Amino acid sequence: MTDLQTDESIVELDEQAEGVRAAAGGDPEGAPERELAQVILPTWTDEPDWIVGGRRARPGDFADCCAVGNEQGYFCTGTLIAPNVVVTAKHCPEAAPVTRVFLRGNDIDRPDRGETIEVTDVFLHPDPKVDLAVLVLGTDATAIPRPVAQGTEMEQAAEAMLVGFGTINLDGTVGYGIKRQVQVPIAFLDGSLPNALALGCRGDFEMVAGHRGLAKDSCRGDSGGPLYIRTAEGGFALLGATSRGLALATTMCGDGGIYVRVDRCLDWIREVTGADLAGPLL
Repeated sequence: MTDLQTDESIVELDEQAEGVRAAAGGDPEGAPERELAQVILPTWTDEPDWIVGGRRARPGDFADCCAVGNEQGYFCTGTLIAPNVVVTAKHCPEAAPVTRVFLRGNDIDRPDRGETIEVTDVFLHPDPKVDLAVLVLGTDATAIPRPVAQGTEMEQAAEAMLVGFGTINLDGTVGYGIKRQVQVPIAFLDGSLPNALALGCRGDFEMVAGHRGLAKDSCRGDSGGPLYIRTAEGGFALLGATSRGLALATTMCGDGGIYVRVDRCLDWIREVTGADLAGPLL
């Protein structure tokens, strides 16, 4: 899930990182993680229109979905939920310093078509099992923040839209840097259910979307990025942040993933940022 501006750059994950949207084998506590390594930039030979099994986002769509990284390059994804607050996966700043985000634009190689904003503070969720971090920006973004899904609508949601800057193939090796989207079914909203636990999903702060063999999924570089659900008004609200792949997956990407329930972390986000998270549904 990374882009460090060189094919030879390798970032070692901290052992405590929860995996980079990994398609993991083994049990949920000891499964190998998808590492932030061997990042390959998109080239003209890459298919430009796919996340894993999805399509390229249209200009202007999902302006709140941002690339997350530092001066060496971008390597994760995040979502703007207040004018100066972005949520992303905790394993991203654990793996490498996060100092900037790229909002509004759909291509990290076209910074003139978006806005790049400095990150001034990074807060990691205090629970080691919650793969969520908050980035505080030095200035307010011009993009409109995404509201966080709450209430009965989320319990009725059957499908989700995944958006991110991640790679496009099942091996997670090609194409980081273009904002793409894909629609997937929601499997479980409650990670404490027995079936969810078998997939490596832990506790009521995690959920599962997608499934084995679907070949529609988030991938490397999508870590921390949004899982949106439709609202009654026809727009989208943020429900999950991309964490890792399912236990017992057969491919790096494409077999479904685990997402942190952002709505379950709102009290903590408000506490550390003081942000007003109310806003219109988009």
